Amino acid sequence: MLPKEFKPKASYELIRLGKDNDGGYLVELNSIKQSKSLIAMGMGRDCSFENDFMTIQNSIIHAYDYTVTPVFWLKYFIRRILAIFIGRIYEPYQGLKNYFNYKSFFKDHAIFFKEKIGSGENNTTSISDAFNRLGEEQFPVFLKIDIEGSEYEILEELISLTQKISGMVIEFHQTDKKRDLIKSFIEDVDLELTHIHPNNNRVDANGDPLALEMTFSRQPNKLSDTVTFPHSLDQINVPRKNEISLNFLTE
Repeated sequence: MLPKEFKPKASYELIRLGKDNDGGYLVELNSIKQSKSLIAMGMGRDCSFENDFMTIQNSIIHAYDYTVTPVFWLKYFIRRILAIFIGRIYEPYQGLKNYFNYKSFFKDHAIFFKEKIGSGENNTTSISDAFNRLGEEQFPVFLKIDIEGSEYEILEELISLTQKISGMVIEFHQTDKKRDLIKSFIEDVDLELTHIHPNNNRVDANGDPLALEMTFSRQPNKLSDTVTFPHSLDQINVPRKNEISLNFLTE
């Protein structure tokens, strides 16, 4: 079971940004409308969240991902070509389409930084470094964070810079070992926890998810004191795997 602090205190006005299943997130509408920019940390080959954000807030977008290299795309295309041999004949075409859409997005709408987000040490880019690339008129900023475990390096900095943030969605990994850190973050950050969603890819020995998506907002629009899971807009991350039920401790 998950700590009671992981459960939002109410239901809020949520929308879904991003594609179906993995890559889409529920966010609180006010935090999007109040933002003047978006910093996306962790992109992979998918910019559907950023595209949807832009339809609501046509503002500056900065994206960070040190793993998106020529080798990354080469492996991606090889997998698409091999898919032909299992009957998925349109995969190479779809792969090319996704690639050119991705490149077009960053040519026309966003700025891409091939950098690793972290503490600022060991050649990583800190949150302060990323914020300093924005002008003062581009705050508050909304944050999308999916950086495969490095999120724990930046939690203290996020807390210290909360006044510049309208909201965020962050995917926490290794949650079986990091619960105390997540709990402290929820308690210390000056934002309201508005949603939680389990990534159904992997579970621990107790059936709890090993990755959790959490959404925060500065001034959320509260709809009800009743919280129900899953939300009507939630989707499982991995369609071939079973959905995970969220259970919370009461003490």
